[in-house]
Order: sequence, then C-alpha cells, then structure tokens
Amino acid sequence: MRLLPIPLLCVLALGAGCATGPEAAADVIVIGVAQPLSGPVAAAGTAVTDGARIAADEINANGGVNGRKIELRVEDHGNDPATCASLAQRFASREPVSAVMGAWGSSCTLAMEPVLSRAEVPLLVETSSSDKITDRGQQGNDWTFRISPTSSMEAVALRNVLGGMGIERAFTLSVNTDFGIGAAAAYGRVLGEAGADVVGEARFDQSEQSFATYVTQAIASGADTWIVTSDASQIALLLREARGQGAQARIITTGGSNSPIQVRALAGAEAAEGTLATMFYPVFDPSLAADPNAAASFDGAWREQGHDPGEITEGVRGYQGIKVLEAALLSTTDPADRTQVRDALSRVQLDGAIYGRITFGDWQNLMNQSTPPVYLVQTAGTELRLVGTGNPPY
Repeated sequence: MRLLPIPLLCVLALGAGCATGPEAAADVIVIGVAQPLSGPVAAAGTAVTDGARIAADEINANGGVNGRKIELRVEDHGNDPATCASLAQRFASREPVSAVMGAWGSSCTLAMEPVLSRAEVPLLVETSSSDKITDRGQQGNDWTFRISPTSSMEAVALRNVLGGMGIERAFTLSVNTDFGIGAAAAYGRVLGEAGADVVGEARFDQSEQSFATYVTQAIASGADTWIVTSDASQIALLLREARGQGAQARIITTGGSNSPIQVRALAGAEAAEGTLATMFYPVFDPSLAADPNAAASFDGAWREQGHDPGEITEGVRGYQGIKVLEAALLSTTDPADRTQVRDALSRVQLDGAIYGRITFGDWQNLMNQSTPPVYLVQTAGTELRLVGTGNPPY
C-alpha cells in the first residue's frame, strides 16, 4: 500500500490546511478516499480521485460544509483485497474520518466493508458492482451505501433492450474477479430469460495481456453476441484480437466504467466500430442527467484541468460520491459523529450528474442501494449512438 507522506497529504487537503489531531477535527471534515492508484487499474482509480478532488474544490470554494472545509485523505490500495482490508483498519482506528468513499474494485470493497461496518464507519461505494456488497443476506449492512448499480441491476434494467436485439446465442468473457464473475452471471440470467442460450464462458486474470485463446474460444462457440466485462485496457486488447481474427459477433461491454471514447482510442477505430457499451453517465448528452447543470459544470472542470476525456466516466463517479457525502454532512449537527453521518446518508435525496435521482433504499434483496438509469450506447465512427435506456423502477 502506498501511504502518502504528511507533506503530500497537506497538498491533497484542497485548501483545508494541514492541522492534525483534535484541533484539526474542529476545522475540517476528513473523508477517506480509497482507490487503486497503482497496478493494472491505476488509471481508473486516479480518475475517480481526480473527480473527487474537483468536488472537494467546488465545495470548499463555496464555503465548505456549514463553514468547514472538506479534506480528502487519499490512499492507494492497488486493487489488492488484503491491502484494502489493512487500509480499512487504518481508517477505522487511526484516521479522523467522518466517512470513507471507495474502493473501485468489488473485491477490494468487499474486503474493506466488514472492517468499516464493525468500526461503525460509513462507507459510500462509488463504483463497485458486486451484488454481495449491499445484499442483506451477504455483506449488506447499515453502514454501507452504494450509488453505483450492481451487475444484476444493470442487466435487469436493460432486459427489454436486450430482449429486442434478437440475441440467440451468447458467450461471456470476464475478468476473474467479483466484478467480472457477477456480471457474467447476471447477464447470463437475463439473456436466458429473454430466450437466448448462453453457450460458454471464459475468464481471465486482471493482468492478462493476450486474448488470442479467449477470442478463438468465443468464435468457436458460434455465439452471435459476446458479453465482455473488464477494464478499458483489457477490453481494447480483446477488441483488437477479435478484429484480427475476423470475429463477426455483436460485442457488448458491461460495467459502465469503460468509456467508449477511451476504448476507441486504445483499440483503434476499426476494432471499436459497432461495439456496444453500458453507461451510467450520459457523456454523449449531459442534458439527460438528473442534474444537467452539475453534469455540465463537471465536464467543464474536467476538461479545464486537462484530464483525459476518455476517463471522464470514471472521474464523475468520484465527483458524485463526494457530492452525496456533502449532502449528508450538511444535514448533521456534528459531521464528526459517524452515526449522524450514517443516518443522514439514509435520508439523502439528490439529483445527480451521474446515477440519476440518488436515494438509498431496497431493490430486491439489496439494501442502502440507489437505483440509477442505465444507458446502452453504440460506437459509430467518432460518435456515440444511444441504443436504449433502462429507467427505474426496474
């Protein structure tokens, strides 16, 4: 785990100053931010963190939360579950955090969650999609709140869209993590209910760089549609291999993280042409956001700061997570009281730049779960074409 030295944490305080100890708690509100800033998915974690900083800058420029500045305590976990568990323990026992936002990867979030819930530290999940996180029969608890949809929610939201696409035979290709395994299972169920046969699956390691075997296997299955779940860099490699092998199947990428803009830049125009992707942030038309002004403001700040346009769909997750925590903190009398923060989160009602109208409630067996719209888009040259939308309730 890359722990940031005190001088660097002062820089990350975003104008909050660099006091420590009890006196610091009276001047600032500390939010822990746990993201993969190193390792195979570092670009995504960095983007989420950059988005969180945009939100904190915006909040602090507007006077903070009831006059108190937001300070982000940013930590790197490399998307390693063991490191995430240790980091959660640090946040729980040695850091004056009012809440934690994290942790991008589902396996990491699942490792952090029980540590934080036992210590009664609110956890705001901005990205992770494994159903287990908010499933009341598994790790769902009173201290964890999720703004991102689960893989099951994503697939169910698009059930009618997928059902109208004439899919007969599907093949799933997924990263071998809770994220990938959960998405493959969820889409398999929904496609099966729509009358399609799931004729095979392939799983690959998070560090895999060669997809020849997996593409060959998918082509040999005779599937007309591939459901692909991983990060943008692996998707790009898979698309280039599929193009090289002459694959004709329809390719749908899941998870909402993989901006088709970024995938096209990495894979090349020919390999990305015609591919479909799920999205939660309508970057193709910010006016569709529940809060179009917030979406436009974030878009402007992201570009003004020179961040990668292809990473904006990751960055907005961090931005939205901090804005949700701001909404909760504003309704507390003591933002250092974690129980008050938890209770305030349960009452949040916020129109988002991403994730639609954000409130926390039940969905099937899930608890403290927001229910956002899901968009399915297709890459057409340099444009994104909206194919269909799954709006809540679903």
